[in-house]
Amino acid sequence: MTHAPSTRPDVRNETAVVAVVRFLRMLRFRRQYVIGAVVVSGVLGCLYFLTAQRVYESRTQLLVTQSGPEESNTTLSSDGSGALLPTCERLVKSAVVLASAVRQIANLPPELRPDFVKVPQHKWEETLRQNLSATAIRRTNVIEIWYRSKTPAGAKAVVDAVVQSYIQFMDENHKNVSVEIVTVLDKESKEIEQKLIEKQRQLLEVQHRVGDLGLRENSNAVHPILQRVLNLNDTLVEVKKKRVQLEASLSALRLALSRGGDLRNHLIGVEPLVGRQMMMSALGLTPEAGESASQVERMLIENRSKLETLLNYYGPRHPEVVELTRSISNAEQYLAQDLANRNQRLQQMQGGQLGPMMVAMVEQQLTESIAHEQQLATELAASQQAAVGLNNRMMELQIVEGEMERLRAFHTSLQNKITTLDVNDQQADVRITIVSEPTLSDRPVEPKLAMIVFLCLFGGFGCGTVIVYVVDMLEDRFKSPDELKDQLGLPVLAMIRQLPETESSGVNALAVHVAPQSPESESFRTLRTTLALSGDEFERIAITSTGSGDGKTTVMANLAAACAQAGKKTLVIDADMRRPGLTKLLDLRGVGGLSEVLRQDEDIAELCRERIQETDVPGLHILPCGPRPQNPSELLSGSRMADLVAWAENAYDQVLIDCPPVLAASDAALVGRIVDGVLFVVQPQRNHRRVVIRASETLRSLKINVMGIVANLMGDHEESGYYGYDEDFGYAYRYESRYEDDDDLEETVDDDDSVAPRRAA
Repeated sequence: MTHAPSTRPDVRNETAVVAVVRFLRMLRFRRQYVIGAVVVSGVLGCLYFLTAQRVYESRTQLLVTQSGPEESNTTLSSDGSGALLPTCERLVKSAVVLASAVRQIANLPPELRPDFVKVPQHKWEETLRQNLSATAIRRTNVIEIWYRSKTPAGAKAVVDAVVQSYIQFMDENHKNVSVEIVTVLDKESKEIEQKLIEKQRQLLEVQHRVGDLGLRENSNAVHPILQRVLNLNDTLVEVKKKRVQLEASLSALRLALSRGGDLRNHLIGVEPLVGRQMMMSALGLTPEAGESASQVERMLIENRSKLETLLNYYGPRHPEVVELTRSISNAEQYLAQDLANRNQRLQQMQGGQLGPMMVAMVEQQLTESIAHEQQLATELAASQQAAVGLNNRMMELQIVEGEMERLRAFHTSLQNKITTLDVNDQQADVRITIVSEPTLSDRPVEPKLAMIVFLCLFGGFGCGTVIVYVVDMLEDRFKSPDELKDQLGLPVLAMIRQLPETESSGVNALAVHVAPQSPESESFRTLRTTLALSGDEFERIAITSTGSGDGKTTVMANLAAACAQAGKKTLVIDADMRRPGLTKLLDLRGVGGLSEVLRQDEDIAELCRERIQETDVPGLHILPCGPRPQNPSELLSGSRMADLVAWAENAYDQVLIDCPPVLAASDAALVGRIVDGVLFVVQPQRNHRRVVIRASETLRSLKINVMGIVANLMGDHEESGYYGYDEDFGYAYRYESRYEDDDDLEETVDDDDSVAPRRAA
């Protein structure tokens, strides 16, 4: 799956870099426009600097301090927590201060108020505000004031008037402020005190309604209502547990009765639930007997413990040991007799009395437990409701107490404020001190030479850049070899003049062969020498151009003849199978050639030897195009084309391949991948610059080695400017539209061959 190159970030970045480099080259080539724009901008800047009205500035600094209880506060600057300094800064340009300053300025001589001479008096305040500035210096209590005027004396006089008006305003509005503050604070304190009394009354009413016992002060104490809820809840849980146990025991007894099982095993489980005395009474045993058995059991346990201790120190015949042994034996006999009596009683009752008796006792206990549980649940619900009401009342009590504490703290703060204020101090609580007197400077602050120089350079360069861009957009032709080199970033290897007209065909149409001593032929020998001395071995060279009619075939044929004249065995391959210009130029139409070699599967060497044509130029051989195929791109992209070039490299000293124009088809790119380099033929008088740039970037984007540029059809400078520009040549680069049938080829001027020079001439 293929993707458009423009969607890849690396391709987009590379395209942007190429565009920037191309624009920088264009700026370098057309630097005269930029220099001219900078010069014009500099002249305009000089005129402005010489004719501009000089502006002078006078500055002064005021120290703002606060007296009274806040005198120690140093956070008065605009970035601190205090708001005094920002307020004082804004007051400098307030309407009251400016109005007072305008009245003082009106009394000044005309030479001290040049900014107000031609201004109506009702607009003086606006003029003063526009030219006046004030700012607080960061992290200080200093305000800086400055004014700009046409004369130094005028600026100083206005600053003096503003400072005097400002100090007068601050003195009048801040004297006796302490007395006014105390009056306001005292009034507010009385209001707070009245509210505090009302809150105290409300607190007493809420405490009485709540029944506050003062238990909130003790964090471990619990209100009786809440304690009752907790106790009832614990008791209810225990009763529910006992009810569940009774229900389980009752179910077990009934199941044992229905199955006829032994009920004596259930006595142990039922006894804790119904009580030992009730169980003894049900069995017909007296409570005293049960108590005696219990005492005997306790004594038996104690005697066994004592006996174990004595045996650690005495033998079995010791009197105390013997006595304890006898007591233990008697107690065991008593308990055994008591157990036998109980079992006898149980056996007597087993016949039908024990089961109903036990069921009746458990049912009685279960009934009492259910009634007790219901009573506890009712009392718990009532207690919970009372606790909820208590909680709401306690919240109300806390709210009232909180409001009362807030009012008490506020009242205390007001009293402290009133106490600390000095009501006898008649001075202003804000003091303004002039730190530095207004300056009188003869050096103007405007216009600034450094700023003008910077703006002239920046503006001139910017305007020059725009001019270069517009000129580049309008002039779509290359004006000189340097521009061609700079725009494409490729060396200009040779500049071919217009070749003389000739009516011959074949090698007799080649200027290098017909007139080897002519200046036109010398340019091809120069190109041959340039390629030979470039440092790289370019044995396999492809030649292409931007579009049709650029003369690439003529250039290649003459270059091939020049190489052959230098003693190199040269092979020229006509790979332009869409419109074979070389085949037509050398009058080799109808002869087998490249297309047959690429289509057949036989040995390439044998096929080439059969189809390569020798010429009258010694050492110059031609492989014509052959019959035009339907799929030239597929043939050129196959492996046989690479095999053909490899065979030609071994058999010849120089291999030149004529390719279609770059923008017409992909054939030039396919051939360019298997050769040492590509020569790019450009006809400056004809080719549009953007088309040439696009063709060059197409080759380089495919990683094809573009060796350099051959500028074709160069005219005399005296006759036609730089290149002899010809308006008859149109913007024609759609190469494929010129490739028609064979009949059209007879009537159409050859794409880039020897006919093109004759037309230019």
